Amino acid sequence: MEKAALYRIAADNTAETLWSSKEENLYDVAQQGNRLFLATDHNARIYELGRDKKTRLIAETREGEAVRLLADGQSLLVATSPAARLLRYAEAAAEGEFESPIHDATTVARWGRLSWRAETCANCKIALRVRTGNSPRPDKTWSEWSAPLTSAEGSAIPNPNARYVQWKATLNGSAGKSPVLDSVRLAYLPQNTAPTLTALTVSALSSSVAVPAAKPTAAAQPAYSITVTESGEEGASSSSGTPTQPVTRSTVEQIQIAWSGEDTDADRLAYKIEFRAEGQSSWTFLKGNLTETTHLVEAEAFADGRYQFRVTATDAASNSVATARETDLESAPILIDRTPPAVTFSAPKRAGANNQTIDFTVEARDAASPLTRCEYSINAGPWRTIDPDDGVIDSPEEKFPLRLTNLPAGEHLVVVRAYDSGNNAGLARVLVK
Repeated sequence: MEKAALYRIAADNTAETLWSSKEENLYDVAQQGNRLFLATDHNARIYELGRDKKTRLIAETREGEAVRLLADGQSLLVATSPAARLLRYAEAAAEGEFESPIHDATTVARWGRLSWRAETCANCKIALRVRTGNSPRPDKTWSEWSAPLTSAEGSAIPNPNARYVQWKATLNGSAGKSPVLDSVRLAYLPQNTAPTLTALTVSALSSSVAVPAAKPTAAAQPAYSITVTESGEEGASSSSGTPTQPVTRSTVEQIQIAWSGEDTDADRLAYKIEFRAEGQSSWTFLKGNLTETTHLVEAEAFADGRYQFRVTATDAASNSVATARETDLESAPILIDRTPPAVTFSAPKRAGANNQTIDFTVEARDAASPLTRCEYSINAGPWRTIDPDDGVIDSPEEKFPLRLTNLPAGEHLVVVRAYDSGNNAGLARVLVK
């Protein structure tokens, strides 16, 4: 959408667009003979609008905004704001200069060739110079202006690599005529920026579905339960015992590796995943040439223990071998613990009046991680916490004293479960009569 436009309205009320801009506001217009001049707010520029409807930049005062034009004979008066100045432009001089705006290559760039298109005249000359630097405004750290580049077809830019670049054109006229610079082309190759990786996370995903086993056939061997009495001895079993129907559990356990990757150059990225176990010095390749930022791997591929994962991002798909860049990111040590703790009961001991109190010692042991909690249930009732004998659950092996009091007459099923840091639950049961 245009910010400003200049229209010519004919006697029949038809309108014709002579000039428009999406970047500049038009403040004033002045006519000098057959020449029409425009004043804009962008660096106080003055344009000449030709009969061919082409605009030519004839002056750039860099004084803010050119707000008023006045034709005075063969010269042109220009008023600027907010710096209040009155400038006079006379007929074209034999030589003039124009400095381009400073261009930001966004990163340190390698310069190519400078070329331009122009309308020339006999004995007229055009020469361009270039300077480069790494600060937004030219200062002492910038390079000097280069030697004049006089080939419109293109000349190699001799300035050092930098982030910012500016060119300056010198135009020499002859016999009252002046060359017109139409366009300038400056080629450069920005330095390839390495990709960035953030938020590398490793998490466990699991889902379990209980599925009844198939009904046993006549040829199948029945399964029998074993009863442990209060004395800790196994009860006798016989071939006439009641068969039990086992329940199988379909469990899918996966490890999800997720990360965030981006590239400021909008290059296509590919990722590689590696891992190493605790105590391992070298990285082991897991998966490569990934374009997504998540990857799932079966948890069964890893034994219990601590692991680190590393993701490497490369932009080789969008760059040459010499300029491709890569970045890697390592995770914190990740504990993989899929094995539940082993839970055992000591032999029960009766105490108290009429032997109504029963004491156990529950031992829980985990091979990979410290225990986190222990609890018991009587006859499938609510779970109740058991404290360890030392008061704090902080090691892979703990003892938990369990005292049962005021149990009514009959049989009672006591189940104890202990959790490790991987949230695996180990269970054990005892039948008390």
